[in-house]
Amino acid sequence: MPSYISRDGVWHPAKEKVALVNHSKKDIEINGETVKAGDPYIYDGADRAALFELYKEKVDTLGINFRQDPDLIARVRQLGYKSVDAYAKVVGYDKKKVDEDFEKNASVVNKHELPEKVEAIQTLGGGRDFAGQGMDKHGGFGKPKDI
Repeated sequence: MPSYISRDGVWHPAKEKVALVNHSKKDIEINGETVKAGDPYIYDGADRAALFELYKEKVDTLGINFRQDPDLIARVRQLGYKSVDAYAKVVGYDKKKVDEDFEKNASVVNKHELPEKVEAIQTLGGGRDFAGQGMDKHGGFGKPKDI
């Protein structure tokens, strides 16, 4: 799944670091080192899934800068402001803080780790015994107790 980071409404690919294997039939060069066919290597760069999405769309980034968004410009005018910058100042937009947050988020490396497994909740899936005999079946698997 692609990972992106945003600055003022423009989405850029996030960073990732993953272990890969050279499945091509020839040697390739990665970061100045030659990786032989079939050998593992570490990829450290822009999110590959995000780059593929951008390649399919033939663009460098996704989204639009909020200052150039026609819908926001129309809404700002309806609210009586002369410009998007005047509106941004009223709502507390701080360019310096946005840039700091972007740099902080851009430095985060996505490792694509598997989520932690948790114990499953025992749900009533096999049926409920309304006769009061306590023969409720959890999960719907297995044989009935009376066989």
